[in-house]
Amino acid sequence: MNRKGSFFLAFFTVVAVFVFIVFVNMNKEKILNETKIVNVGKFSEVSINATLDEEEIELFLYTSMEYASFNALLKLGNDGGTLKEQNCEGISEHVIWKDNCFFSDNLEENFFDRFKDLFDGYVKEYRLDEVNIEWKIDEDGNLVVEPDGLIELGYENVRYGFEPDSEYALDYDFSDYNKILSKANDCIKDEEDKGVTRNNLFENCRNDKDFRWTIKIDGRYVVFDVAKMYKNLGEVAVKFALPYNQ
Repeated sequence: MNRKGSFFLAFFTVVAVFVFIVFVNMNKEKILNETKIVNVGKFSEVSINATLDEEEIELFLYTSMEYASFNALLKLGNDGGTLKEQNCEGISEHVIWKDNCFFSDNLEENFFDRFKDLFDGYVKEYRLDEVNIEWKIDEDGNLVVEPDGLIELGYENVRYGFEPDSEYALDYDFSDYNKILSKANDCIKDEEDKGVTRNNLFENCRNDKDFRWTIKIDGRYVVFDVAKMYKNLGEVAVKFALPYNQ
C-alpha cells in the first residue's frame, strides 16, 4: 500500500470510530426514551444505562481490535517484520533483509507491540480507563487478542464493573514471512544462475498463485512488495529488499 493508501486507511479508521460512537450514543438515547425507563426510578435507570454502556463498550472493543489488527499488520509488513528498535538499512523505503536485519523470530509478539500501541490510542480517544489487552494462540493456531481485567463505570454514587468477553481472532498466517523469503531467494538465485542471459523477470515469483509479487531492481538490490488476500483483512503486504549480484 502506498503512502496515499496508508493515509486514507488511517483517516478512515478515525472517522469510522467517531461515527460508531455517535451512532451508539444516539441509539442508546432512543432506547431510553422509547421504553420510558428514564421515568421509573434512579436504580432502574442506572441498571439499564449500565447494560447499554456494557454492550456499547463490547462492540467498541471488538471494532477497535479489528482496526488495530489490520493497521498493525500493515505497519509490520511495511517494516519487513523487523523489530521496532532495529536500525536497519533501507532502500526505496524498504528494509534490506541481510546480516542481522531480518524479520523477528517471534512475529506474533512483534505484531502485538504495534497492535497495542494502536489499540491503546483508540481506547484513549474513547475516554475509557486503560484497558488491558492480551494475546494467545487458540486451538486452531490463530492469534487471538482479547481484553483482560475489569472495566468499571460510574453513575453518580453507583459503581458498575464487568469483565469484557470480546475477542478477535486474527485471520493471518505469520509463517508467510518464511515462505516469502524462501521464494524470493529462489527467484533471485534463478536469475543469477542465468548469467548474461538473465532477463530480470523473476518469472517463478510473478507466476506464484499464493502471493501477488511486485518486483523492481534498484542498483544492487531487488525490491519486493509481496501481498496476499485474506478473507477478513483484505490484502496484506510484506515489503523488503534483498541483495542481487548482477
